[in-house]
Amino acid sequence: WRMLKGLNLETYKPSSELAKLNGGKVKVAGFIVPLDDDAQEMTEFLLVPSPQACIHVPPPPANQMVLVRMASKVAPKRTYNPIWVRGKLQIVTTESQFGKVGFLMYGDDTEEYRQDP
Repeated sequence: WRMLKGLNLETYKPSSELAKLNGGKVKVAGFIVPLDDDAQEMTEFLLVPSPQACIHVPPPPANQMVLVRMASKVAPKRTYNPIWVRGKLQIVTTESQFGKVGFLMYGDDTEEYRQDP
């Protein structure tokens, strides 16, 4: 998330460090914000850095939200716990029902969060 903050919120241009990740495979830990309240398994959701980044209050800034689109056979189940998401990151600003989102990730898989060694 430290690197994702390198997306300038005025110009939406990435820092040089962040630009190197564009189009590459990454692993990001975060919390799921469902886009569909009824879905138990989600193929599309927002990933945010903390449980306090709830959408009920002012949403996180665009550089702290990732729109994740999962391969349909690996959709995560709804959880309040953090998860890891692996996939291809795109630096692209989009609109969601919760505001501007700075990134799109094509998710390959997810797993329960465990801190990397």
